[in-house]
Amino acid sequence: MFIETRHRKPSLGAALGAVMLACIAAPVLAEDLVKFDGVTAQGGPTAQVFPIFIAQEKGFYAEEGLDVTLNYSKGSSDAARQLASGNVEWGVFSSAAAMQATQRGFPLKAIMQVYYPDTFDIVVPADSEIMSMAEMKGKTIGVSDLAGGEVPMTRASIISSGLKEGADVRLVIAGEGDPTTVRSLNEDRIQAYSGAKRDILLIPAQGIPIRSITPEAVAAFPGDALSVTAETFAEKPELLVKFVRATLKGWAWGMANPDETFALLKTKYAAASLGDNPVAKEFWELVQTYYTAPDSVTQHGTFLPEAWDVYMTFLQEGEGEQKALAGPVDLSELLTDEVVIEAWEGLDMEAVKGL
Repeated sequence: MFIETRHRKPSLGAALGAVMLACIAAPVLAEDLVKFDGVTAQGGPTAQVFPIFIAQEKGFYAEEGLDVTLNYSKGSSDAARQLASGNVEWGVFSSAAAMQATQRGFPLKAIMQVYYPDTFDIVVPADSEIMSMAEMKGKTIGVSDLAGGEVPMTRASIISSGLKEGADVRLVIAGEGDPTTVRSLNEDRIQAYSGAKRDILLIPAQGIPIRSITPEAVAAFPGDALSVTAETFAEKPELLVKFVRATLKGWAWGMANPDETFALLKTKYAAASLGDNPVAKEFWELVQTYYTAPDSVTQHGTFLPEAWDVYMTFLQEGEGEQKALAGPVDLSELLTDEVVIEAWEGLDMEAVKGL
């Protein structure tokens, strides 16, 4: 029997349920989101910042009430300068740049370890007689730029091998893993090359098999971190937790769904750098190693202060401009796990991975 119900007054529970459903279904308006602009050491869209792209794609930032914009720079030093000057509110750049900015009077707070291993390496042709950095005496190392992010690591490698830059080992500009780099190696203008691992991937693709000679201690240096100014850290703690929580979700989903993530990067978010790249797949596999923490890390994003301390020691060695740090930095003030630990509270990562 059909019962006419259109004139029946809904119960209080039903009415409340309808209101709640409407609230859940209501889209978050762009004008309601809080803008939170940042910068990366990368010169353009790349797979290396995939957690940010995935957090944008899956709406993780919007769920936290954030409108996140990622800007690009000329490298870690430039990114740190942009953050220190107030052009942006957060930055992802090298641990060396974070320590240098702090020592130069721009107090920062590193709130999340983004890459765990360093993203630079020193390589020689696979058939080279050089088996270690200690055998580079009288030789030349090619770099992408004398102010590039690989230079502090390279200088640390030289010093740790008992050599001196200039007197024993020269640094010269030799491209970014491109034909200039290959030509320099083939013509013996350089005997080793130091650069970003993403650039080094291009060298074997051009016919020169390679192997690493980076000293073991140097290879353990920490990678890039997420930093904010001390002022932002003090004034916007809840916002930082929201940002980090959404970014962690982007990391978790991307790592759990590598094929889908690669497709999104190659066709949408980093098409310019991956679309026609002959080593795009290899680069994506390399990036995933950046985001794989050591077994000792129980909550992804927390720091390994001992790795920073070792790097800081190396950065204080050398002479003149080769000395990246004039003295020690108080790592207990620079590094904090507080934001990451709070962001992890209540996170159901298994649910996130399956979204």
